[in-house]
Amino acid sequence: MKRALVLGASGVIGGAIARHLVASTGWEVVCASRGGTAPAGATGVALDLLDDASCRAAASAVGPVSHVFFAAYQPRGTRTAEIEPNVRMLANAIDIGSGHAGVLQRVVLVTGGKYYGLQWGAIRTPARESDPRNLGPNFYYDQEDLLRERSAGAGWSWSHLIPPFVTGFSAQAPMNLVMAVGVLATLARATRQPFRFPGTRASWEALHQLADAGHIAAAAAWAAESPAAAAGVFNVANGDPSRWQRSWPVIGRHFGLDTAEPLPLPLPQVVEAHAELWRRLAQQHDLRNPELATLVDWNWADYMFRSAFANDVVFELGKIRRAGFHDCTDSEGAFLHRLRELQELRLIPR
Repeated sequence: MKRALVLGASGVIGGAIARHLVASTGWEVVCASRGGTAPAGATGVALDLLDDASCRAAASAVGPVSHVFFAAYQPRGTRTAEIEPNVRMLANAIDIGSGHAGVLQRVVLVTGGKYYGLQWGAIRTPARESDPRNLGPNFYYDQEDLLRERSAGAGWSWSHLIPPFVTGFSAQAPMNLVMAVGVLATLARATRQPFRFPGTRASWEALHQLADAGHIAAAAAWAAESPAAAAGVFNVANGDPSRWQRSWPVIGRHFGLDTAEPLPLPLPQVVEAHAELWRRLAQQHDLRNPELATLVDWNWADYMFRSAFANDVVFELGKIRRAGFHDCTDSEGAFLHRLRELQELRLIPR
């Protein structure tokens, strides 16, 4: 039996995992989220992982599962405050998945670059899975420790995937890099301005890696079944690193735009100034969302372009390749695919 429970299925990564498994041979897929929605071919179950009664009801509705994929996240005001709810959600997910003795085989956890301290500034590169942990607070460490503790002698194993910056789309995920770029390109085209990178020159020139949600989903499916992935921590990224100064003109050409030198822009203020323009564009192009402020978490986007990309972010990928996952995705091609996806969904104009 290959019966998957996907937690966080309404998000960018969880949704991609669910769709990947549905399209793969031999998987039955159950998606649990607060809204109970699921992609075509999967079963949706309403679940609030922070509510005990909801978890008990969901455990009955979900039934036995062989694999749990955990990509859920609850933000809080501080890194310390994030620990308790995010660890509790994973613990409850394990309880649901292991509710039928002898059925659960593996739990796949997907976290992110904060595992290496990206949230604090420059990291040691290339980042390796064997690097020592930072002092924290960091709930990724607590989640990984929980997997080690709960799996000991339990008859199931775990895998932990660490992607850097993620590209993909979910209507419920406003921390979306592709959407931010697509909106900025649309505004530049509408105002007949060059397409400028909105961050610092350091961010423009630094090396970085991307991980497309579809690539992460393929890695998660591999990690769920590969014996070599058991009790392993693995970096996962598309392929070769790049720099915005190389890929920004490629994105500009997609929109028919010339590029110019980077210019740090206060994105929340840019959005405020162009809110009415976006409403006119939405009416003209029959866009789904006329409210520019709600398309992206613009404070987050401002942080990403000004600070998150300001230092080299390169993950070593040798471990996952030696273990057997050899997929490689072209980052620029994947980024353009995601932009076309937003256009097809009528979230940005063609």
